Amino acid sequence: MSPPSCADLAPLVLIVDLGPGVRAAVTGRDAAAPATAVGVPGNLGHRRPHRPADLAAARRSVGAATETDPTAWHLMRQVHGASVAVVGADTPPGQELRDVDALVTAEPGRALVVQTADCVPLLLAGPSTVAAVHAGRVGFALGVVDATLRELARLGDPPEQLRAAVGPAIGGCCYEVPAEMRDEVASTAPEVAAETSWGTPALDLPAGVVAALRVAGVPTIERIGGCTRCDPGERWFSHRGDPATGRQFGLIVRGSAVAA
Repeated sequence: MSPPSCADLAPLVLIVDLGPGVRAAVTGRDAAAPATAVGVPGNLGHRRPHRPADLAAARRSVGAATETDPTAWHLMRQVHGASVAVVGADTPPGQELRDVDALVTAEPGRALVVQTADCVPLLLAGPSTVAAVHAGRVGFALGVVDATLRELARLGDPPEQLRAAVGPAIGGCCYEVPAEMRDEVASTAPEVAAETSWGTPALDLPAGVVAALRVAGVPTIERIGGCTRCDPGERWFSHRGDPATGRQFGLIVRGSAVAA
């Protein structure tokens, strides 16, 4: 029997309100779809195991839901760092930005994408800018959130003018780490110190991201989705749950999307 096709199964798409003129969303897996050996329905990451036709269909589904052109999305080759790339007028639509963990732009119509499967996806919008951020343990500790806020301020939108959405990510309930690692990260960001549901040392990166935004002065912060590892609806991809898993997206764009 042939495996189900993503042409008939669509990724979960949750639309996020980040203000007038901004379209933003976080995606998830199709929890109702039967499991498949390759290319779990809802996966949007092209570097994960996938069937190309189904991946393209899944991306078209997200494009339709967000009124964007998947061929013009700006993705990142994320490296768990704190480097920020600016998508400018001279950046070709659809260009992937490499070796960065945050994208910012003041250009209307540029759809920015962050891929995650336990790390924190952060979407930011101001009066004239938007940003997509990948905040894993290393990148968070290196200051990727603050680096992004500084770049948005340089482009004209200081933190007090921003709205933020913190998407689905592994929580302190499930992100078990050695005590030494927890204490090292918590030495500069105490909000991340946590304990798993089974009583071992853990990191709560979403709490750390929210705290960093609050300290910086971001007035509106929304949490979207739950823990990617133990969400009872099995809506999210989780690397801790399955190292070969797919990826969900956080997507944001201001104004009409530019075609590639």
